[in-house]
Amino acid sequence: MNAMASAAARVGTPASALSNVERVARLRRMVGAPRPEVRPFTDAIREVVFAKYERYVLPIVREAWPEVLGEPFGKKLRFLACNLYASAPYTVLFCAPRPPLPIAIAVRAGDRLRLSAPVLSRAGAAAVHLLGSLSLEEQHRRIVLISAFIAAIDHAFDHCMDGVAPAERERRIKGLLAGTWDPQSEPDRRQRAPLVLTRALQLAMADGIAGGDRRAFEAALVRVVEWVESEVKGMTGVPDPRGLGHRLAGVEGTIDGLVFPVHRWAGEGARQWMYGVSMYTQMIDDWIDYDDDRRDIRQTPVITGQWTFEAIEAKWRETLDGIEALAREGGATGGRFVGFLRDAYASMMSEVMEAMIVGLAA
Repeated sequence: MNAMASAAARVGTPASALSNVERVARLRRMVGAPRPEVRPFTDAIREVVFAKYERYVLPIVREAWPEVLGEPFGKKLRFLACNLYASAPYTVLFCAPRPPLPIAIAVRAGDRLRLSAPVLSRAGAAAVHLLGSLSLEEQHRRIVLISAFIAAIDHAFDHCMDGVAPAERERRIKGLLAGTWDPQSEPDRRQRAPLVLTRALQLAMADGIAGGDRRAFEAALVRVVEWVESEVKGMTGVPDPRGLGHRLAGVEGTIDGLVFPVHRWAGEGARQWMYGVSMYTQMIDDWIDYDDDRRDIRQTPVITGQWTFEAIEAKWRETLDGIEALAREGGATGGRFVGFLRDAYASMMSEVMEAMIVGLAA
């Protein structure tokens, strides 16, 4: 957290000072309503991701855990993979200095012609559909698989090891990732199936990866292991010297996973911006879940008062400024185009936040 956010946390409004209704109302005022003029563009991203989810993820789900498709987590898995996690890599492509050709044409034309937001939205939607139909199929596959994998492993760790000590959870998940622990040894199907799904998604992601892509993928898996270790520390009440409730490994590990499918286009600036977005998402998640979390052993930064409303607001503004900077670093010069990307990002985050509020993305 930067110095400004840290200062805000010391003098800001803690979650304990507000009711749940007041906490949610503040978040909604901060983010604002979705911008209808960007809807064709954001809808196009969703449509492409949904199509790739049906092509690459659903067959694995039907094989490993078919009954989940009729259960609440089946809907949550799709939402987290498609609406939350997969959005970040596609957003980065529109800010890249040398994006894929369909996006490059739309971005350069929209920026230089100073098109209005509605026209930019339609042009961006066309570029996304072309990208989804004609190019980068392997990247589409990897984006949706890593997105589903992140959602599945988080669920498996938290909800599929009832009665298992934290250290044993760590051993099993690490073994699952390394291929040294077979989830089929778990006798309870309700707990076994999500673990089987997680491993199947991991193997599908690894299929055909070589060279630089392989190195990026393996580096992302190292961060997943760090996340597992940090989760165990949080579960057992080990203090976090950073005061972040051992959230950092998950925040950054998620992004390193999402960067790997687009690492050819995503520079370090994009990675750092995505880290900020992931941290902001964690902050509002903990803010919304304050009433539930304070009954747990884990002391989140919202509970300790480090993540006040003002700290969350500062992080939100940082991510908005960050996507503008990222667009300009990618070569954008027109204020309309930069503002369009900012509004598209804000609209998608508003949708995610509403899902968190109702429990779909929590």
